[in-house]
Amino acid sequence: MANSITDPPFASDPPVKLNVDAKVLGLVLGIIAVVLAVIDLIGMLGAFTLCGGFVRGCGFPILWVLGSIVVLVADVMVAVGGFRMYQGDRSGKNLVIYGIVVAVIAQVVNLIGTIIAYSGLAGLGLGIGAGAIIGFIFWLVIRFIVYYLVVISRFPGEAPLVSSPGGYGAPPPPPPPPPM
Repeated sequence: MANSITDPPFASDPPVKLNVDAKVLGLVLGIIAVVLAVIDLIGMLGAFTLCGGFVRGCGFPILWVLGSIVVLVADVMVAVGGFRMYQGDRSGKNLVIYGIVVAVIAQVVNLIGTIIAYSGLAGLGLGIGAGAIIGFIFWLVIRFIVYYLVVISRFPGEAPLVSSPGGYGAPPPPPPPPPM
């Protein structure tokens, strides 16, 4: 039984029609998600270091750390789902989509935690809140684009969204006339 997250109404007739191979997209998403998971681990070390002893006025860092941990879990979900898509498993698309939804929710928590954690540094003239909001909007747009591509992607054997003439496009032009 499909739900509105994994099978939205625009999936059968999307506004922007692209032929996206689900296996290739799955491989790309799997590799990028593994790299992002490593970067998330490094970011969590930064959160622990900053709030552990470097800054005494760190605020309430538990939201920041909790958001970072859940983003890490979401990136692992996307990586596993992406590699499943690469293997041709159709349930990998659902796992990627749920990973994206979990990541967006976790990034809201992470945003709130980051703003609260850095509120103790406001006296030093650091304007962290605007940067955190811009970063959140950037990742929200990226995750929406990935969500859209996953939803409209097709596995081999499924009907493509856009029919192509085959080959490299239009037939070659006719040869030039013979010289006179």
